[in-house]
Amino acid sequence: MPSIRMLEATLAGTDAPAASDGLQFAAQLDSWSPDALASHVQGYYRAQRNATAAHSRRVNEAARLWADVTTGKLDPVFLREARCPQNPVLVEHLRQVYPNLYKVNGRLLGLRETMAVTDYQALYADVIDRLYYGYFQAWPINNMPLVKKHSLRDFRQVKRYMNDGLVTPFTGSDPGAQPTQSALLGPAPQNGSAVPPTAATSTAAVTYSPWLFQASASINWAAFVNDDLGLFKDVPRRLAIKASRGTHKFITGLYCDVNGPNSSGNYVGVTGAPAASTALFLAGFYNRLTVANGATATNLRLGIQGLMDAHSILAGQQDATGDPIMLGGPMYLVYGKYDYAVAKQLANSLENISSTYGGTPGTSTSNTIGQLLRVRNWAMENLTLIYDPYLSIVASSNPYSWFLVADPDSQERPGIEFGQLAGFEEAQLYSEVPTTQHMGGAPDPTMGNFWSNNQNIKIMAVMGGSAIDGRSWVGSNGSGS
Repeated sequence: MPSIRMLEATLAGTDAPAASDGLQFAAQLDSWSPDALASHVQGYYRAQRNATAAHSRRVNEAARLWADVTTGKLDPVFLREARCPQNPVLVEHLRQVYPNLYKVNGRLLGLRETMAVTDYQALYADVIDRLYYGYFQAWPINNMPLVKKHSLRDFRQVKRYMNDGLVTPFTGSDPGAQPTQSALLGPAPQNGSAVPPTAATSTAAVTYSPWLFQASASINWAAFVNDDLGLFKDVPRRLAIKASRGTHKFITGLYCDVNGPNSSGNYVGVTGAPAASTALFLAGFYNRLTVANGATATNLRLGIQGLMDAHSILAGQQDATGDPIMLGGPMYLVYGKYDYAVAKQLANSLENISSTYGGTPGTSTSNTIGQLLRVRNWAMENLTLIYDPYLSIVASSNPYSWFLVADPDSQERPGIEFGQLAGFEEAQLYSEVPTTQHMGGAPDPTMGNFWSNNQNIKIMAVMGGSAIDGRSWVGSNGSGS
């Protein structure tokens, strides 16, 4: 009867008859007696027990095959054929030696078809799906525009001279009187301590020396052999990123110290770098954001008011003889991670509403009339944002520090000079020559060092720098006091 055959096939887990018997089977199923249905259920359980026993035999046979391959009794090619049968001769050999591995209801099944998910853990003792993610993207040295780059010939100390005082002030005199003369003072960095400068206030030239900086990596031969994911392919890239980060932090240390704007000359950047011979924010440069230098408040955090104050301080800078300095060219706004959103807001604002600088005066009187000015965002014009992620790390006591900088390539006296040895303008990668070779053969590059079997790689850079003249910089530690 078709309906009975369909039920038997369903309960036994075998192929069902044609679908044309389905309606008749569904109509008669409800009319069966409990005894008739029970007999078929028992047949279903017998089929299940037989299937479980067959599965156990196949698992045991697979384990025996795996043991034979791993102990060397059987060539590994048979394991490949067991998982994906292709060669009839090899498959026939496996059928004879491991009869329970393939024969299932007269059908030929590969080893993969007879394994459950849990069997993989028992046989391979490791995960199969593995993936290695590469290292981070290249690191840009985005604070390089803040310094004047100079190529150095060797490792000897360099000196930078700034001479002032040779030309007398432009004054009127009797046409018949003898003109006065002024001696040339210096070499001296003019820190503004005396206007005009005198011999007593002159100091030594600004000096610095290039230093060698390097980072390295060492890969053992065993680790190289075991690397099946390509872990060591990006080692040169890691070294290049490390060198770029070190250069970036070195430059940050020239204008920042622990307290913010570097007024001590102490270097807090890359480990091992020497301190600068002079500081960028000396008192005589009048380049701190303070009320004494013309700001509306001292050390304002980055904002439109502080930025307008910084522009005013730059516009009022004077040389050593008291004459105004004309600072032209592009300007840069340097900020750290805590002011990232603030800087973006300032750069994308279209206009400002201000009650100062033409609105309410700084000191109110009884007859003062307050005004609100709606102006174009002029403070951000001709201004490029430079995000310095190391600023808040170096200036750890005042991480809200920020700076307004005139383009050093547009000034005769830059704020900072950064020197690199000729040929090392870009960091150079080197590898150790392998010292391990076969008897009578050539060196083996995979073995590396003779004693350690390590492959050693390093990157080198030679650089130095110092503050020159801080009158093209304005800095605030962002503390508000």
